[in-house]
Amino acid sequence: MNTMSLWEATANTGNARPSLEGEHHADVVIIGAGFTGLSAAYHLQKKGLSSIVVEQNTVGWGASGRNGGMILPGYKPTMGELTKKYGLEEAKQLNQIALDGMELVKDIIEQHKIECSLDHGGYLLLSEKKRFKSMLIEETEMLNRQFGSNTKYLEGYELKQEIDSPYFSYGLMDPHSYSFHPLNYALGLADAAELSGAKIYENTKACDIQRASGNVTVSTEKGKVIAKEVIAATDGYSSSLTKQLDRAVIPVASYLVATERLGKDLAESLIPNNRMVFDTSNVINYFRRSPDGRMVYGGSGMRHTGHEKYYRELQQKMVTVFPQLSDHKIEYKWGGLIGVTMDMFPMIGKMEDGVYFATGYCGHGASFATLLGQMLSQWITGEERVSRRFESIPLRSFPFSSQKSMLINLANCYYRVVDAIT
Repeated sequence: MNTMSLWEATANTGNARPSLEGEHHADVVIIGAGFTGLSAAYHLQKKGLSSIVVEQNTVGWGASGRNGGMILPGYKPTMGELTKKYGLEEAKQLNQIALDGMELVKDIIEQHKIECSLDHGGYLLLSEKKRFKSMLIEETEMLNRQFGSNTKYLEGYELKQEIDSPYFSYGLMDPHSYSFHPLNYALGLADAAELSGAKIYENTKACDIQRASGNVTVSTEKGKVIAKEVIAATDGYSSSLTKQLDRAVIPVASYLVATERLGKDLAESLIPNNRMVFDTSNVINYFRRSPDGRMVYGGSGMRHTGHEKYYRELQQKMVTVFPQLSDHKIEYKWGGLIGVTMDMFPMIGKMEDGVYFATGYCGHGASFATLLGQMLSQWITGEERVSRRFESIPLRSFPFSSQKSMLINLANCYYRVVDAIT
């Protein structure tokens, strides 16, 4: 079994980027070459500001290149929950912003002809438990009535037309979302940023941030960048380099496995309309067909991504959902970290030390990271944003944040028990 990700194994040939050595200058220095950092660099360059991105590994090495490749509308909270929290009008605005984020990704892909297998297939939200039936019906009705969506409640024959699985009994289908090859998108976005004038340095770890004389200096192992502003685009990979961000973001592991190629007939029979799929569990499971005809099956887990038992558990869940795959071997397994905040909501801000940040995608980063990277560029250049909701949420530290592994283990165990007994 291959321990590199499927996306890495099937990635487009990328540019070899050097590590940073010596002294460099830019208007903005960005730490992290995932979707957030690359989008910020791309949009800053388009606004006439020079940017340098430093990445301790390679472009898209973190969650940006390791996720399930799902560009989804909405947020971790449902639109019903957001309506109760913020009111209908702001919930409508937030919904439109989420849709705009997906379109932003699509526009960048089309404008720069990024080859990343973009497909407008929509998604399915499914459950095997009857207690979720009323929720799915209510959410479908509310999305259609209040938000102008075109979602559909599914059960029985209509559900069978969408997924060939004996496991699920109830579902919601939303046709407006995309799937893509996430690493190829990251590589293409990096190329687009560089064509606009950005400089990207790989294998360059940011070691220290200091302010003096109106400038900020980010020191690396072999050099430094002197700039006017700095962005921490590290999300689930934040560290003590940005202490306030590190205390406010919990890195939660997400695991994925990919089968061998299934053949066209079998792959298409499992999910006939090539939807992306996720379930109503607290410890969520998500899956989709890959562009080359595999089943990619993912789920959340503990903090660390190397435990073999979680990959075995994923395979068992996959076979429970699709008994047809019991004799098909797993060829790839991998994992990565996503950033979770106290509010379970994406946010951008400026920390006490003057460092800008974007974080808290909670599994919806494929579009939101690109969008919030653009919003950071608008903030830095003094442009008006469509909404300042993402800036208004305080960056709150988790209690006992120094014991992150313990917190994650406790939460994971709790939600697994809840999923099992309810």
